[in-house]
Amino acid sequence: MDNRFPFPLSLQLTLPEDYPINSDFSDVMSSLKKYSCAGVELNIIEPANIVTGELKSYLQSYNLRLTMFATGATAKASGLSLAAEVEEKRALAIEKCLLFIDFAREFEAGIIIGFLKGGTAADKSRARRSFSQSLKSIAPHAEACRVPVLVEATNRYESSVANGLDDTVELLADIESRYLRILPDTFHMNIEESNMFAVLEKYSQYFDSIHFSDNNRFFPGRGAIDFGRIISFLKEINYQGGVGIEGNIKTDLTADIHATMEYLTSL
Repeated sequence: MDNRFPFPLSLQLTLPEDYPINSDFSDVMSSLKKYSCAGVELNIIEPANIVTGELKSYLQSYNLRLTMFATGATAKASGLSLAAEVEEKRALAIEKCLLFIDFAREFEAGIIIGFLKGGTAADKSRARRSFSQSLKSIAPHAEACRVPVLVEATNRYESSVANGLDDTVELLADIESRYLRILPDTFHMNIEESNMFAVLEKYSQYFDSIHFSDNNRFFPGRGAIDFGRIISFLKEINYQGGVGIEGNIKTDLTADIHATMEYLTSL
């Protein structure tokens, strides 16, 4: 990729079960290599079925690494929620999350908690308390494994927990762990924040990764968000972290990757 883009770039994808022989996935990996992306954030429904050494070698063959284990696909497939009202369900989500941390440690990667936070709840206060308790259970293992756990700030229509950046930081405030971090996402911020630049600056010490996703949930450049302004702002505040691209597919994945990379490197 043209060196004009100032931050390491990753793309969030779902890993096919047959990834070593999947030609479509190989084409996607080749596109990321072409643009010198740093890595991938992978949704893996059954991480226990993955031979970590084989996946590492596969990614390395495209000059990529696993930067984040995205828990959303597994959470959806298994109905996991760290804010579940039923204690047995919440305990299962915690148990799975500890395994996700173990998996991520093998790659020196982090994990993303987005959908895993749980959906909208009738009792928001109870959901927040349950989620906070879950984080307190997870934090010591994250510390021991040195695996960053990123709590994604998602909009109120998707979850009752950790919506704006204020809310997300507040949830983490009483948990002593340098490995608990927040994950801003421009799509969700466009809904929740009155001034995304102000909150990004206010909480710049709480995040080392940010998701770029356009207002229509497509890749950057397919909607109305001014990513040029966001990039300039991140440079102004001396942001030293990475950028993860996340979004729905508008045409086809390879074409969308090409379009968003050309857009981002032109800014």
